[in-house]
Amino acid sequence: MNIDRYRDKRKKYNVIATLFVLWIGLTASCGSLRKGSVHTDHARPGGDRYAVVLSLDGFRADYLSKANTPVFDSIKRVGISGSLQPSFPSLTFPNHYSMATGLYPDHHGLVANEFYDDEYGHYTIPNRKAVENPGFYGGEPVWNTARRQGVQTASFFWVGAETAINGHHPHRWKKFDSKVPYTSRADSVLAWLDLPEADRPHLIMWYIEEPDHLGHHFTPEGKEVFAMVEKLDSVVGYFLNRLNTLPVGNKVDFLIVSDHGMETYYPERSVNLSDYMPIDSFIHVATGAFAHLYPKASYTDSAYRILQTVPHIKVYKKGKMPARFHYGSNKRIGELLILPDEGAMVYFDPAIKTFKKGGAHGYDNERASMQALFLGVGPHLKKGFFLSRSIPNIAVYPLICRLLNIKPSVNDADLSDVQPFLRNQP
Repeated sequence: MNIDRYRDKRKKYNVIATLFVLWIGLTASCGSLRKGSVHTDHARPGGDRYAVVLSLDGFRADYLSKANTPVFDSIKRVGISGSLQPSFPSLTFPNHYSMATGLYPDHHGLVANEFYDDEYGHYTIPNRKAVENPGFYGGEPVWNTARRQGVQTASFFWVGAETAINGHHPHRWKKFDSKVPYTSRADSVLAWLDLPEADRPHLIMWYIEEPDHLGHHFTPEGKEVFAMVEKLDSVVGYFLNRLNTLPVGNKVDFLIVSDHGMETYYPERSVNLSDYMPIDSFIHVATGAFAHLYPKASYTDSAYRILQTVPHIKVYKKGKMPARFHYGSNKRIGELLILPDEGAMVYFDPAIKTFKKGGAHGYDNERASMQALFLGVGPHLKKGFFLSRSIPNIAVYPLICRLLNIKPSVNDADLSDVQPFLRNQP
């Protein structure tokens, strides 16, 4: 990480970007929209509408109050702000795909970052063959929803976009490469928005993998995390500064989201399940701040009884989790599900003898530490609107559809979570 090289340019980017954000808010509030122009039936899908969605992985909602973020703050003043409640489990891949489809993980099939499917095998993030296998991905991602209705789309590293879901990628897409600088990603998005009209995407979804990595390593209280938050503020300033120069700049609705927050876990609250059960009694295990286990059929009841005695965790049988989690019916989920208590972590490895302090996510999605960033600004979004309650992140899908004036596919979201953020409701 090289934060220092951004600091000399930071002030310039932030001042110009702040002025641009304020200009967007001013022009949109001074009559640039006709009454009732949001989601009118006669408007052509896409039309003059553009939606750009940026995900900043692991950006806890309260990070904005702990760092110097003038660009983010200016977006809050003239746009929309609030927080997103992740879908359970509060992990990266399930939640990016939930935002893209409007479906809970139980319904779209990416039930965790790691799981097992009887037909397709073992799904893990490092397994590129699995990640690119469309059989793992249910539902309809928003880039396919838009494509069906004649809208050009693009993705820079969004989960699912590397896979030909129902035979289709976005019209333009990039395979994940963490070495691509953040400003280079912004430059690609800007270049797409500057293409000739016939080739220009009206929906662009892009992704930056921080501050998640630093949050894991240094905990969400680490100074390195807040330095990264300030760097990301500058990246957004860089993007908005250049967006201002494009002919479509004032037509773009820009959303900034995150998939989950981050919580500190401690050695004294960590649990190694191998201290209680033999690992060879399990077919597969996936552990962390959420764990689901696939015991041998003859061992399920015994394992459940043992897990009920283990400190710092709650255990559920599959299908018995509280309804608020919307989780537990999918065939890919393990038979036993473990939710660590606050500050706890679950391992299942006889080789681990000592535990360390770190940051994690995957926990109960109602915890304050799991709530995620949500900002937006643009001609179809309200000015200076803050919603104090978190909204389910599955609402991102219908929100994008409303911004583009396209008809959503079947999804789990409630439109009442979307409507407060939109201007000029009919």
